[in-house]
Amino acid sequence: MLAARWHDREDIRIEDVTPREPRNDEVLVKVHWCGICGTDLEEYRAGPLIIPTGQPHPLSGRMAPLTLGHEIVGEIVRAAPDGTGPAVGTYVVPDVVNGCGQCWWCLRHQEGLCPSVCVPGQQDDGGMAEYMVAKARTCVPVPAGLSMQTAVLAEPAAVAVRAVRKVSEIFGATAMVIGGGTIGQLTAQAVLAAGAAACCLVDPSDYRRRFAEAHSPVRACPPDGLPDVVADLGAPGVDVVFECSGAAGQLTRSIDLARPGGTVVAVGLGSQTQPIPLPALVLGERQLIGSAAHLWDTDVAHAVRMLADGRLNAADLVTHQIPLPDLVTVALPLLSQPDPEVLKIAIDCR
Repeated sequence: MLAARWHDREDIRIEDVTPREPRNDEVLVKVHWCGICGTDLEEYRAGPLIIPTGQPHPLSGRMAPLTLGHEIVGEIVRAAPDGTGPAVGTYVVPDVVNGCGQCWWCLRHQEGLCPSVCVPGQQDDGGMAEYMVAKARTCVPVPAGLSMQTAVLAEPAAVAVRAVRKVSEIFGATAMVIGGGTIGQLTAQAVLAAGAAACCLVDPSDYRRRFAEAHSPVRACPPDGLPDVVADLGAPGVDVVFECSGAAGQLTRSIDLARPGGTVVAVGLGSQTQPIPLPALVLGERQLIGSAAHLWDTDVAHAVRMLADGRLNAADLVTHQIPLPDLVTVALPLLSQPDPEVLKIAIDCR
C-alpha cells in the first residue's frame, strides 16, 4: 500500500509498505480520507516533536519512520478476530487515543492521560495510507447520511466537543474563541450548540472571520477589534475564553479577556512555552483548564452525531481534497503559504 511516512524534519516520503497484521482486538480499515492536522505540519517543519526517534515507543514498539495521520475515516475490511467492534463493510471513524489499559488513568477511562499514551500517526503508524490497523472497540460507526468527506472532521470536532465539556457553566454564557482554524471554527459552533448566549471568534485572517460568520451565528473580529467587542458585551464581560491558536502571547491575552471568576480553556498547542500572568489569574480567581485529545465513546461519538444532525455545520471546512501521492508536493506547500484561504485539507487515500 501507499503511505506517507515521516523520516525526519522536512522529510516525508510517499512509500510502498506492507500493513502489519491486526492483533486479536484490532480491525483493518480501508482509509478513505485523512485530514492534515497542525501537528502533522509541525512535525514536518520542526520535528521530531512527538514522533519517537532513537528508541521505540513503549506501547507501540514503533519509532520513525512511521506513517502520519490521525484524522481518519474509512471502511472496515477485516473484522477483529475476537469479535469486538463493527462488522466488515461498516464505515467508521477510528479513535486514535490508545492507553496501556492498566495504569491508574486507563482504569478510570482517562486514556489520554496515560503515561504511555499512543496516538497512531504520532507514536504508531497512522491513517495517511491506503490501509490502517485500529482498535476494534473504539471505532465509531458513521451514521447513514453523513458523507465520508464530512466525517473526516470527526477527530477535530471531538477535540472541540471535549473542550466545551470542560466548562461546567456554558449555558447562557458569553464565550470567545481565539484562533479561527478548523478546531477554532468547530469550537465556536460547539459552544453555541451547548447553549452559550453569544460567541465571538478572533482571528487576523479576514477569510477565516468571514467563514465563521457565514456558517454560524458567531460574531468574528480581528485582534484589534477586541476592545469594541468586550465593550459591547457590557458587565460582567467574557465568561469563558477558548484559546485555540497556540500562538505566542495568546494565553496571556485569553486570561486578560476572561472576566474575574471566568474560565480559560487552553486548546491550542504551540511548540513554545508561554508565560502566565499570575496576578490576573490568582487575584481575579480565574480558572485555567487544559484540554487535549478525546474519548471515543463520549467525545468522538458525540462529535459524529453533531456532524450528522447538522449542529456542527462543518462540510465546507474541508477546503481542499488532495490525492495521497500529492501530499508532499501540493498539500504541504499549500499549508505553508502566508495567510492561505485554507482550513482543512483532506487527503484522498482511496
